[in-house]
Amino acid sequence: MNRIAVLAAAFLVTFATIAGSAAIAGYATADSTAPAPEIENEHYQSADLIHEDDPGEANVTMESDADQQTVVIDPGVEPTGGLPAGPLGLIGFGGPDVTDRDVRPLANALIENGHDVRVYTPDPNGQQRPTRTGEDGPTQLGEDLAEADAFVTFRTDYDEDQLSEIETFAEEDGRVLLATEPDATFEEPGAAALDATLGTTTEPGYVYNMDENDLNYQRVYAEPTGDSALTEGVDRAMFSTATPVGTVAEDGDEFRPIDGSELSTTRSATDAPLLVRDGGVVAVGDGDFLSPENAQRADNDVLIGNLADFLVENDRDPETQPPETPPEEPTEPTQPPTEPNEPPTEPTEPDEPTNETA
Repeated sequence: MNRIAVLAAAFLVTFATIAGSAAIAGYATADSTAPAPEIENEHYQSADLIHEDDPGEANVTMESDADQQTVVIDPGVEPTGGLPAGPLGLIGFGGPDVTDRDVRPLANALIENGHDVRVYTPDPNGQQRPTRTGEDGPTQLGEDLAEADAFVTFRTDYDEDQLSEIETFAEEDGRVLLATEPDATFEEPGAAALDATLGTTTEPGYVYNMDENDLNYQRVYAEPTGDSALTEGVDRAMFSTATPVGTVAEDGDEFRPIDGSELSTTRSATDAPLLVRDGGVVAVGDGDFLSPENAQRADNDVLIGNLADFLVENDRDPETQPPETPPEEPTEPTQPPTEPNEPPTEPTEPDEPTNETA
């Protein structure tokens, strides 16, 4: 056998050995690529960590029989860019292409129970309405709040005049639901200013739980801290990306995360509240738990119904308690003008008395 034949035979034997070994070991596939390795992250695999794999159906109902109330929702839309023709598109109505903040479970419950839901869309010009005296009157937000009974907001960038109007609204028995998120805690000074206005606090970072969660470690469960109108019927709530919130009110916390929860900024265990209430103000550290998808998780639908009841149960009368506006100064009455070409009348002297004798 010549040298060329020997080399050819050796190549064929070597190739057959490699190909056969690869086929037996399972490393060669139809497209000549190796299969993906199995995931070894236990917190994504173990069914024990997922409390409720089947989300079920959301059933958001209200218990309140209050007369028609007006609820203004600020979805946090910037005044720049194109806005949908219908403002309700900003809170989930009209299709996902125009949705900025999908809160249909809450809005639907309010509408179905006869309440008026309005969406605040900021004026791109951002100008205040002047009064007759030339002073600045209420902002566009202030005008909307003057006709409202409750206010739901996701914003953190109100200016000084708007913050003053929100504060007045809350002081005059208006109900406020503030939903914040971890990213908003770093947007200074906006978040801090709104917190200070409403008497709430927000911690940086997000809460997570590697031991028990809903689908992933950032979707944490929270349980009621007591019995109240907000916790009634709620065994546990689920918040998809939550930041701790607080209030100056004593015993104002309503929901705290379950055991095993930790805070991202410290990597330490935390039981800081995720939903608090101080009178007519409720603050929650998650803005997405109101969405249709998350309303199906845990007892979120019951919590959303409780929040809807909270918004319409108040003593506010918008007609007698509008936000303050600069009072109009009384005007001095003016003398009517004289007719043109009419000479002014000269004052006449009184006639002198005469003495008549009989």
